[in-house]
Amino acid sequence: MFKKIKKMISGDSLKTSSPVPIEEYVELPVKGYEGLETIKIKVCDLEDFKDATDIAVLTEAGYLVIANTINLERDLDDDYAKILSSLKEKVGKTGGKIVRLCETKVLAVPSNTTIERMVKEETPKIEEE
Repeated sequence: MFKKIKKMISGDSLKTSSPVPIEEYVELPVKGYEGLETIKIKVCDLEDFKDATDIAVLTEAGYLVIANTINLERDLDDDYAKILSSLKEKVGKTGGKIVRLCETKVLAVPSNTTIERMVKEETPKIEEE
């Protein structure tokens, strides 16, 4: 992967027959801030209780985990709800959190990560006289 990036930076053309998988991009260092470590992200599927355990282990190791799920709006049933509940419990034991990103993805984060919703300030309305 780094050889391909070097080629792109040096000006040589980069020809690939297929797209590069996301797994090759997930451990790039964040630059511009002193003392900031590499952010480690894993992408996986959440299909059963074993996957929930694996995700919990990864978050305990400090990874951010994006898990592909079933369509939570349309296909959620009691069995899958138990898997999500198990994941939430296992990740919560180490201080981590689970957040739904969209209908088919959840994000599991370790205890050293804070998730905040961005709140937009309302612009004052000017009344016309």
